[in-house]
Amino acid sequence: MLSDLRLALRSLLKSPGFTAVAIVSLALGLGAATAVFSVANAILLRSLPVPHPQELRVLHWLGRKPRIPSWAGGDNAFAPPHYFRLREQAGDRADVFAFIPVTDVIARVRGESFAAQGLMVSDNFFSGLGVTTVLGRTLAPGEDFAGTGAGIVVSYEWWDRRLARDPAALGETIALNGRPFPIVGVLPRGFAGPQAGQPNTFYVPLAERSPFLYREITSSSHWAARIMARLRPGATDTQLKAALDVAWAREAAEFMEEPRISVDAGRGGETYDRADYSRPLLLLLGVVGIVMLVACANLAGLSLARGAARQHELAVRAALGAGWWRLVRQSFAESLVLAGVGGGLGIVGAFWMRTGIARLLAGTRGDLHYDFSLDARVVGFALAFALLTALLSGLLPALRAARIDPIGGLKGRGALNAPRLRVGRVLVAAQIGLSLLLLTGAALYVRTLVNLARIDVGFPTDKLLLFQLNIRGAGYAGAQPVDFYARLQDTLATLPGARAASLLEFPLLSDGHSSGGFSAFSHRPAAAGTSMNTRRLSVGETFFATMGIPITRGRGLSAADDERAPKVIVVNEAFVRKYLPEENPLGLTLPMWEADWQIVGVCRDASYGNAKDPASPTAYFPFRQRLYGRFAMSHLRAPYFAVRAAGEPLALVPAVRSIVKSLDPAVAVTAITTQEAVRDRSIGRERLFATLCGGLAGLALLLSAIGLYGLMAYHVARRTSEFGVRMALGASARDIAWPIVREALGLAAAGLALGVPLVLVLARLIRSQLYGVSPADPVSLVAGAALLCAVVLLAAWLPARRASRVNPLEALRAE
Repeated sequence: MLSDLRLALRSLLKSPGFTAVAIVSLALGLGAATAVFSVANAILLRSLPVPHPQELRVLHWLGRKPRIPSWAGGDNAFAPPHYFRLREQAGDRADVFAFIPVTDVIARVRGESFAAQGLMVSDNFFSGLGVTTVLGRTLAPGEDFAGTGAGIVVSYEWWDRRLARDPAALGETIALNGRPFPIVGVLPRGFAGPQAGQPNTFYVPLAERSPFLYREITSSSHWAARIMARLRPGATDTQLKAALDVAWAREAAEFMEEPRISVDAGRGGETYDRADYSRPLLLLLGVVGIVMLVACANLAGLSLARGAARQHELAVRAALGAGWWRLVRQSFAESLVLAGVGGGLGIVGAFWMRTGIARLLAGTRGDLHYDFSLDARVVGFALAFALLTALLSGLLPALRAARIDPIGGLKGRGALNAPRLRVGRVLVAAQIGLSLLLLTGAALYVRTLVNLARIDVGFPTDKLLLFQLNIRGAGYAGAQPVDFYARLQDTLATLPGARAASLLEFPLLSDGHSSGGFSAFSHRPAAAGTSMNTRRLSVGETFFATMGIPITRGRGLSAADDERAPKVIVVNEAFVRKYLPEENPLGLTLPMWEADWQIVGVCRDASYGNAKDPASPTAYFPFRQRLYGRFAMSHLRAPYFAVRAAGEPLALVPAVRSIVKSLDPAVAVTAITTQEAVRDRSIGRERLFATLCGGLAGLALLLSAIGLYGLMAYHVARRTSEFGVRMALGASARDIAWPIVREALGLAAAGLALGVPLVLVLARLIRSQLYGVSPADPVSLVAGAALLCAVVLLAAWLPARRASRVNPLEALRAE
């Protein structure tokens, strides 16, 4: 085999043009496949960097008609008292541990303040995961709920970036939202917590009162804890589930019907992204498979053409005693060399490609950050794919080489002796059909992206600066936040280059949201079993002017709507259409938060969360009134401000920082962005898949063009003497070129006939990912076919042009 490989290498070096094209084609295909697989590996397959991750489990509850608090953290969230019961019930079957994500945290260390996110964890969190420290210790048993002297464990990345890997950092104090925590340990490099895609920088013990939450977490109504478990030796999922179901049936009887616990695999940690990305990523892997089929067909076609040109050489070797197996081995050896070199370059190219994919993924909703490193699984995939490519692409050339006729091959080397490569034509037609499928899919994604970008969200998103203001730890209490926000809002409005400014609870079109139910209006009693729901947003009185949302009836909010004035709200038109379709809403009141809120105005509909969703009923509350009373919301401890700029909004950032610092240096300005960036992030996933599918479709198109060009160039080279004779007898350049172009168009037609049914059938798989366009969209299909035909014409025109310029004298002299 080594002899075959050396001979294959020498043979390929003698054909540098063919070798370069084949290697570059394979490198592009294998690089794209490796990069996409690295994404699928990171999101769907990668395990947590802990010992024996297959023993980990994620627990979440199931039940009919759940009646959980509105501030619950989703189906994976429990109240801490529930955690204690489940941990106790698990007994010796599993080590059950809990954690609560905390965000909007302002950390201060060594005189520097910055935003951070981390976890509040149970005392057995690290032992349950099996994580140790590289410096110091983790939490000791009973250290959760131990009081204010609890320590903090930091990530290696934070220790490296903020503390310069200083071993003396142990015992140093970090202030989180104003509360000091002494550093007791540093975690190993690469461990970012149990939530895949959401890296955490610090870990503090669970505490009854914390600077991060506004309720006592020991309350049974605070469903915020996530729970995982590590099975003990000999225990099974069935045993653990049976034990936990008993405890959960007692704990959740008042909250839902038929309560039970689900025990799911936890080797990859807890992630909500797998459900969102699993289907699109599997489709992308299917697209990669199609691209590799095109690459294999392309390489096989080029190899067939090259093999046809080597008929005399193969015939000589067969005449000298080379058996069919020797010729087959030699053909496979050449394919193996090409695939090996192309695979190696593809792995190198995957490093660059995965960086671009990581940036796209970080720009999606949720700001996901995964580890896309090329681990053993990814490298193994690349090598296996390269080997499979070598086998598939080398199969047809090997079979043709095995059937060589020594006598026929030695009789002549002219045009009449060269094969017509019917199999090569079939391969090119198949490449064209598969390329049409990919091009149409990419066009559907691009049209979806364009449709999303053109959605009227109800307000102009340009020239809007957004930033978050975090006053946690700044010592504000009582009415002080209201006064501070009001002063800042008024000062921002006078900023040179600013037209208006307003507080808002969180940006529109973002992940943030709030909703609440009510059952009656003041003028009509509640119907039995009736429950109405509305989106909620606390805003400043200048919100509607700043955002550009017009008031259509009544009035907006004003500075006089404070804690002493009657409670008022402004609702949108969707609220009126749904709940008051034939009534005048002005003056009506609805009960919420133990108060009656009077509707004083109606505004135009504006997208609240997802731009794709129709406008939902929404109520806008004055922040001056919502910050008071029992139900004052903690979100207003870290609200956002919007500034409508006259020019470039980010140019106002230095002035904004200066204003906030002049009002209170202890208040941090974080999450600086623009409304346009928030909108772009809301359609980031669609942009990700449109970009990836477009790139893969372009790659398939390029490979198809190379395959067609190689086939046509072979035909031109094979028929050079024929063209010389015809031109000597008076044939024009058009007479020579047109049959070549016509043959290419015939192959294109055959490919389109194969591709159109595939498009109509397989495009339905992405129906759920499209917006405003049908899977059978004729515009996308026609556009893909037109682009494909244009590329086919270009690929055929180059060899046809060369054929039309053949010198008859030189062609006849060579023959």
